[in-house]
Amino acid sequence: MNIPKLYKKFHVDKEHTSIGLFVALNAKYSINKVFYPGSHVHITPSLVFREVIYADSFKNTFKFFEDPETIAFLVANKRYEEEAIFRFYQQDYERSFEGLGNDFDLVISQYAGFVGQAVKSYLKIGGLLVCNNSHGDASLASLDPSYQLIAVYKRLADDKFTISAENLEDYMIPKNGVLPIREDIITKRRGIAYTKSPSGYIFKEVKD
Repeated sequence: MNIPKLYKKFHVDKEHTSIGLFVALNAKYSINKVFYPGSHVHITPSLVFREVIYADSFKNTFKFFEDPETIAFLVANKRYEEEAIFRFYQQDYERSFEGLGNDFDLVISQYAGFVGQAVKSYLKIGGLLVCNNSHGDASLASLDPSYQLIAVYKRLADDKFTISAENLEDYMIPKNGVLPIREDIITKRRGIAYTKSPSGYIFKEVKD
């Protein structure tokens, strides 16, 4: 089975599919419905989770999701028996999404900015935000009373990630001892430098 060209170029060839992350999440948490804003062509979640909604504003990305090669690849490589459900929105995630409710179990934020802030209304209470801190999304989540840090994850290899909920008090501690204000993070689009930094963070939505 052919690997879709763009997925191969941006993820497979770079050994950055993150398949291990989604397998680890699926094993640890109850996840059925997933929202991935800023996804570009990163279709790995659909190999693990049955229902995934993707969104990206990059020009003509919708063609990738409509390509029969993409669909055939997902069908041939998914790790579940049920039919895959996926939909793509060609739009900026800052805009509201027609037809989406607040029933998602997981929002994925990977190198796409402040996803966790823009789409948290679509997460159900108890739903998860999985993010890194490359553009400050984890830093904003740590300051947001809507979110609670429940675990961190570490990348050992593309197909091997670990998730830990131990000693969480050791994380999110600024190196300079000072918490910047929310507006500074947004303006600089850069995460806080912490004394201890995992590959990424897992937050739970605890209130609207």
